[in-house]
Amino acid sequence: MSDDLAHALHRRARAFRLARLAVLALVIVYFLLPYDVRAWIPVWLPFLAALGLELHFFVGGYLQRRRGGARTRVPDRAPQPRDIADLGGWWSGEEPEDDEFDYARLAALEDARPPYLRYALEALAAVAIVAGLLFYASRPHGWDAVSAADQTRAEEVFSREATLIAGHEAQIDCDESGEFVGYVQDADGAAAIGGTRAYLTPGICDTLYQVAFKHRVHSSPRAGRAIAVLAHESWHLHGVRDEGLANCYGFQSGVEIGVHLGLSESTARALMREQLATNASDARGNPQYLVPPECRDGGPEDLRPAVSSFP
Repeated sequence: MSDDLAHALHRRARAFRLARLAVLALVIVYFLLPYDVRAWIPVWLPFLAALGLELHFFVGGYLQRRRGGARTRVPDRAPQPRDIADLGGWWSGEEPEDDEFDYARLAALEDARPPYLRYALEALAAVAIVAGLLFYASRPHGWDAVSAADQTRAEEVFSREATLIAGHEAQIDCDESGEFVGYVQDADGAAAIGGTRAYLTPGICDTLYQVAFKHRVHSSPRAGRAIAVLAHESWHLHGVRDEGLANCYGFQSGVEIGVHLGLSESTARALMREQLATNASDARGNPQYLVPPECRDGGPEDLRPAVSSFP
């Protein structure tokens, strides 16, 4: 193999190592995406990207080697004059002396040959890692991992809480299809003003399910957000149109919802106070969700002015 062809193959291998790392990074990012985002990306797409990259590397390298070999003579596997001069006359049949054999130079000649086996192992390892990550990511997680019977039970519990706030029969549906809420709609929940049905994202439903049925609070902001969304949409069902006011009432009613779901009153209140405290930053891009100034302890929008704790 000519030196130019060998260098070209080595450069190609380095470039594909960087591309391989980029694909692995994309797979890891896919793995860490929120449920509602990952649901819109087919799991086989990142795997095909990784597999296509490896196939392109080997097919391209093979064709490049064939083209390079066509322009050069077939390499002679026998010892070359330069090898004999560098490593000693034992190549020609002479018995070498110990000091005539240069092991370092022989290793250098061996290393100069393209390490195809190493490339193949790297490719297999990369594809195996991608396949393993995607296999794990494709397994049921979150709301998908909840049995159909438990999903029905959970929606009944959520609907019960919504009914208490709405003042009439209300139904909470977890929108697995993404038709009403989710990443595309840029909403965690949706409800018709004064209606009887509200929709929550599977991620919100799963967090509520973990609190109510598994008694788990994996993340205080996430749990508080899920409870606040349920309360917020329930106030829309009650007839409240203003988004900021629905948030104000939702943070207050969220304390009672949290207690009904199994939290202590102090924990539920701490979660809602955190939601109220972060409302200004959360609503920075959507000022209509900012609670009004009257949403304060003893203020006009205090649902329980006789009680000193707020929300």
